[in-house]
Amino acid sequence: MSLHTPEWTDKIAAWRNSGLSIAAWCRENSVGYHRFLYWRDRLQQPEHQEPGKFVAVGLATTPISLECNGIFVHVPAGFDPGLLGDILSLLRRG
Repeated sequence: MSLHTPEWTDKIAAWRNSGLSIAAWCRENSVGYHRFLYWRDRLQQPEHQEPGKFVAVGLATTPISLECNGIFVHVPAGFDPGLLGDILSLLRRG
């Protein structure tokens, strides 16, 4: 979790409670509009998931391709979920 997260969580809560538009709230509170949007969007991600994290996938009936931080993985239809889990575990350690 970022050191800025609690600060931005508080700012976003204050904006929501204000009844103001984002632009008006940012002006009144001397907060950069685009920075505010960045943090609002980032904190709306499920469980504040950091970019570059892998998530669990189910059995695919069609081929899928994954890309994360420049690593590409092509998974054919009917793949072995255990093997994919092993591959993702190795990539997480990298």
